[in-house]
Amino acid sequence: MVQSLFLAAFAARSAALKQARTSPLCSKIFGSTYAMLGGRLKLCISGGGPISADVQNFIRTAFNVNLIQGYGLTETCAGGTVQPPFNVQDGVAGAPLTCAELKLNSCLDASGAPEVLDRKGAPYLKTDRSHLGTPCLGRGEVWIRGPCVSSGYYMQADKTAEAFVADGWFRTGDIAIWLPNGMLKIVDRLKNLVKLKGGEYVAIESMEATYAQSVFVNGVTGGLMCYADGDMDRPVALVQVNVPKLKEWAKHAGVAFGSVAELCANPAACAMVTKDLNGIGKGTLGGNEALASVGLLPGTGAMDSNGPDAPWTPENTYLTASNKLNRKPIEAGFAKLLADTKAMGIR
Repeated sequence: MVQSLFLAAFAARSAALKQARTSPLCSKIFGSTYAMLGGRLKLCISGGGPISADVQNFIRTAFNVNLIQGYGLTETCAGGTVQPPFNVQDGVAGAPLTCAELKLNSCLDASGAPEVLDRKGAPYLKTDRSHLGTPCLGRGEVWIRGPCVSSGYYMQADKTAEAFVADGWFRTGDIAIWLPNGMLKIVDRLKNLVKLKGGEYVAIESMEATYAQSVFVNGVTGGLMCYADGDMDRPVALVQVNVPKLKEWAKHAGVAFGSVAELCANPAACAMVTKDLNGIGKGTLGGNEALASVGLLPGTGAMDSNGPDAPWTPENTYLTASNKLNRKPIEAGFAKLLADTKAMGIR
């Protein structure tokens, strides 16, 4: 009864917020969850990395307090964008701060040829008025300048020349769109759009954000890393698996195993997790972004270990200091598993 009441109130309040309406009765129902946060909280803000739209909506709805997010980089001293306190959109980075000037630059090289294409094969242009069916006021790489922006990288002239434009603009490498209401929405990373053998592009970071919603992915031990290159027909992924959930599946499916590592290596387990991830991506990601297979990792080792059971952490350099995937060390540390998994993505 309590669960049904909670779910009904959640659905009603979530719908009301999306329609810019108040819901006094539902807000009263969630008074106890609001009290868990101290009872005086007025606003929550998230930064350092994108927050899941589902998580953002859940906290905003179930805890009676708005959760907004901001966007910036180390090179911009965190200055970039932030959602206004009243904004209840999910998955947007917000409007520009007064300390920073932002623009979207068309993703074209010096000769005017596209540097990268979206998953429908179209270039990212600042004159675009639609992004994969969503209305927008331009698409392209985010450029930022202003007093908050660094002057360059210390004793790294080549890297500075690559990222900092002569008139003060800093090239972030993030691809975004301007929404009609002036909000910035990050849609991918310039360097993480990978072309497959057939010429189609896949958006690696967008795939990871979507597939990470699976109950079989353990975000505490690093989550998952999608992988693709020009020799592959379909992408694959390495997954730090949620061990209790995988054991629960094995029990119900009648799959015998002697250790967690043995279960992770079981083809049936890999096939099941692959199917679950693709089910989550269906309708959200492009058809060419469906995974051919996954490699499962137990993540049961020590935080600073480097063996096959190692989790991905900053201590062992598989994650950066800001807990983002450090792809090259992961590819090197799990080269054998990645090679075997990658083979499944080649016809």
